[in-house]
Amino acid sequence: MSVLRLLGLVGALVALALAVLPGCSRAAPDATPEGAVRQWLEKMEDSLADPAAGKEAYALLSAGARKNLKARADRDGPRQGRRIQPYEMLAEGRFGLRFRPKHMSATITGDRASVDVRGDEPTAQATVFCSKEPVADANGKPTALLAWRVDLELPDVAPLNKRPGTGGSL
Repeated sequence: MSVLRLLGLVGALVALALAVLPGCSRAAPDATPEGAVRQWLEKMEDSLADPAAGKEAYALLSAGARKNLKARADRDGPRQGRRIQPYEMLAEGRFGLRFRPKHMSATITGDRASVDVRGDEPTAQATVFCSKEPVADANGKPTALLAWRVDLELPDVAPLNKRPGTGGSL
């Protein structure tokens, strides 16, 4: 085989490999609402044994949910005599599903989505809301990348009740 022919064959193989590689890469889990919900549920389950997973679950929440949990941590920290991290407000068992998800389907409207989650039993169903938001960089600054985030429905943060005449909490 001539050198030119060999170089042509090698070039063709390299071009083919470069054309195929992008198809082999996987989309990020939070590229779809279903993926974001699945990843968040996994991190919440993992957080029972691994506190770092709680931080990762917190990072998968929408900006509104993170803001709400931060306000709760800021409110409750002084009562407990320590600084509480917002991700610590994701209480074990409080957030998650009471069934093993078997099927998820999303309805997307613009940058909002509802994900219907179903299990084996007819009563094993839930709806989880998501929003598409900019991804933050390592410094917390928004980037041009967008990803789906779990948008927990949390009640507004209520102020602590004070004992009459003492200024202390109940």
